[in-house]
Amino acid sequence: MNGTIFLKDALTEMRMKTSEGMAVKFDISVRSYNRNSKEGGKMYHYINAKLVMEEGNLTKEEKEINSLKFKKSTQKRIQKNPLHFNNKTRNIKLEDNNIKKININYIIEFNGEKVIY
Repeated sequence: MNGTIFLKDALTEMRMKTSEGMAVKFDISVRSYNRNSKEGGKMYHYINAKLVMEEGNLTKEEKEINSLKFKKSTQKRIQKNPLHFNNKTRNIKLEDNNIKKININYIIEFNGEKVIY
């Protein structure tokens, strides 16, 4: 058996960054869930995924300079707050740059270790 890891520790490892400020890559197995029929679904295995978050070791001044480089749209963009903490979800970015939303309650394995709650 590969061992076990607590969900809290798995979420902490997901949020870690490398020395360059980039998100750490991980392997994860997640089960889907159908809210309408309240039944479990397929098992998905994501390899070399990383948590969607701000990356890089930019200082406050560098961030301001980057924001000035790109002209923002004059049209207001309405974006709903995902409330990841309340909904127990996280967005992960796959190797092909697709973004998937996963529910942390349905994480089965993290880096080859079985997740326990």
